[in-house]
Amino acid sequence: MSESEGKRPGDRPEEPGAVWARVAVRASVVLAAGSMAAGFLGWRAGALVAGLTACTYVLLGTAPRVPAPYGRGRLLRTLRRKGYRIVPEAASRHVAIGPGGIYLLETRAWQHTVWRSGGEWYVGAVPVGRVVARLTQRAGRIERVLEAGGDGRPWVVPVVMVSGQLPERVMRADRTVIARPREAVRYVLRRPEVLDPEEVEALTAEVEDHLFPE
Repeated sequence: MSESEGKRPGDRPEEPGAVWARVAVRASVVLAAGSMAAGFLGWRAGALVAGLTACTYVLLGTAPRVPAPYGRGRLLRTLRRKGYRIVPEAASRHVAIGPGGIYLLETRAWQHTVWRSGGEWYVGAVPVGRVVARLTQRAGRIERVLEAGGDGRPWVVPVVMVSGQLPERVMRADRTVIARPREAVRYVLRRPEVLDPEEVEALTAEVEDHLFPE
């Protein structure tokens, strides 16, 4: 994934007026904090408080940004920017159709903690095998719709978003992908191109007609 994908969709250079307004507000806070401290404890304490407040703003402004965890909205926006069309299949499932193929995304990561007990892997309270079977069945329904439109359609790849520690960045169970949200996005975006824009639009229309018939 390119460096630009780590930026927020709305990131852009700030206007000079906004920068000076922020500086003015912070300077006012520094002066107010120093004045109050000086009034109660003397000028030395006031100078100390003002200095510490100013240092706090400097540290906050120069500290590196820590990327936020992938929420559902950010995940879907990232895929859209890379040419994927998103069709909601259910409250927490989306069909993503784009250059790298077709994916059925189960995005309820916060309810899908991966853990192991007695030699068996679980997603939440459900064995991995059951989760995979359920999502594969849903993917199969979409495949049957697309097969009616012609031969050679790519398979729908189920993707389960999870939380917790995984033994590998991306786990595979049959053809289902199990990964944390950020790694799931990277997996999809790294797939070789198999669909051109016209095919993406045609397949999206077929899926939408199936899921939302008039």
